[in-house]
Amino acid sequence: MINAEGIKAFRGTMLITPKASDRAPFELTGDWVYKPDTGCWYSHGRSFPSTICLIIHDETAATYDPLP
Repeated sequence: MINAEGIKAFRGTMLITPKASDRAPFELTGDWVYKPDTGCWYSHGRSFPSTICLIIHDETAATYDPLP
């Protein structure tokens, strides 16, 4: 994840859990941007309040794979 001045960005999968009880949770994969002034994640031309979002896979996360 990239984090600069509160704005976060990553490529990966987010679990969206709608507050409406008749809507099932769903996953969206793509490029994500978080803007702290709105408290929302943005992807696919839509906005999602951070309270209903959970990052489940971050392809941009640094991984450490030591050499044998």
